[in-house]
Amino acid sequence: MSEYPPHPPMDPNFIPKCMLEPFPTPEEIAVIREGHRLAEIERVRARQAPYIADARRKAQESLRTERWAWSCRRIIERAEAMLAVEDLSFYRAKDLNGLTSKARITIRRALQAATVPYEPEFGRAGDASIRTAAREGVAYLTRLDSDEAHERNGEGWGKSTMVMGHVLDTLTEFSPSQASHALRILRVHRRQLPAPLAARLFVVAPELPL
Repeated sequence: MSEYPPHPPMDPNFIPKCMLEPFPTPEEIAVIREGHRLAEIERVRARQAPYIADARRKAQESLRTERWAWSCRRIIERAEAMLAVEDLSFYRAKDLNGLTSKARITIRRALQAATVPYEPEFGRAGDASIRTAAREGVAYLTRLDSDEAHERNGEGWGKSTMVMGHVLDTLTEFSPSQASHALRILRVHRRQLPAPLAARLFVVAPELPL
């Protein structure tokens, strides 16, 4: 025998409370769905906002301090156009981040390349006074390179020497290997160097193929 009292008989006229409330009209359903859609957009936007802000900050900083590492004017203009968009989308931010990453890779590769001695100049690069002069020459050419080799004006680095020149200019002093690369690219632009500095670097050095 059950311990519980029997259920009272169901009222045949009983109607659940939820069925007594009016159902929303199609127009009201559309408004509710639109509200849900907009709320989801805001949730996604809030989740993506830190990534977008970080991509924007990194690109701005790279273009300000390492513009020379960006491959060409067209790429720079593309990045600047994206930065000019106030409400940058997540996918545009990913594209922008990719461009900034490529500039960093360019710098990393140049630094790595400078660890492998350029043999024709490596012997002279062992001289501390030559390394000091090479550091001065790199700084001098970099100061002239206001256009990051994007204009053919005969001043500063050229397209083939720009990245290595600017990368070396970020170093306080050169190792013999780094100095050998500095001598390699300075020889290309030796006519732009002040005569006394060019003499310290090259007047007693044999001519090498450019």
